[in-house]
Amino acid sequence: MEGEPAVEWRYECGPCGVTTGWLSKDQASAKRDKHRDTIHSGMIPTAEVFESNAKSIARDPAALRMWAVIAGVCLLAWIIQSIR
Repeated sequence: MEGEPAVEWRYECGPCGVTTGWLSKDQASAKRDKHRDTIHSGMIPTAEVFESNAKSIARDPAALRMWAVIAGVCLLAWIIQSIR
């Protein structure tokens, strides 16, 4: 949408504490892979975090209302179908 910030990603290695800045998903993924290859010999370290700055649906009341309406319509359709 217009005016909303672009979704960006960052990677954090739990054991090392290495963290990237906010990057595109491809860039953050490439940095994660490079870190794994150079520091952890290609292994996947425990406690990795790969997160985005996208708005969580749980923090978006409009999205929650939309899903509640969809669930209500589905429930109503199921009840009507069961009666017939």
